Amino acid sequence: MGSIMPNIDETDLRILRAMQRDGSMTVTQIAELAGISQSPCSRRIIQLQDAGIIVGKHVELDRRKLGFNVVVVSSVKLKKHDRKSLEAFKTEIHAIPEIQSAVLLLGEFDYHLRIVVRDIDHYQALVQDRLVSLPGVQEMQSSVILDVVKNTSALPL
Repeated sequence: MGSIMPNIDETDLRILRAMQRDGSMTVTQIAELAGISQSPCSRRIIQLQDAGIIVGKHVELDRRKLGFNVVVVSSVKLKKHDRKSLEAFKTEIHAIPEIQSAVLLLGEFDYHLRIVVRDIDHYQALVQDRLVSLPGVQEMQSSVILDVVKNTSALPL
């Protein structure tokens, strides 16, 4: 299975699959799915956390029910690619809460941003007030997401 750490066994994988499927499960529920008792399951979870394999848990919110009706993906090309320019851009990206993810790319564009906004007017204001003034931006192309066919952070364990 690629480069999985050698001390990860099938029981650990069952634990990870269960937790990845539903992060709100109790240790008792995870243990049952993993086929072990609660105490060893709890110890294994702690070991997986200590090893940095489990890096956190999160709650997924329904963006539409909270008024965020539009998702935009923007590809950004920077003028310069030196360390200082990249760091300045990254610092500013972290300060904009509407940007949910920003990934550095190898290719025609340098960054891919996933942006959530209430509506197109919100996006237009964000572009005018914040995005066009991001440090070093040469070009930006944006598309509105019409439908999300698949969206997961689950690993194929």
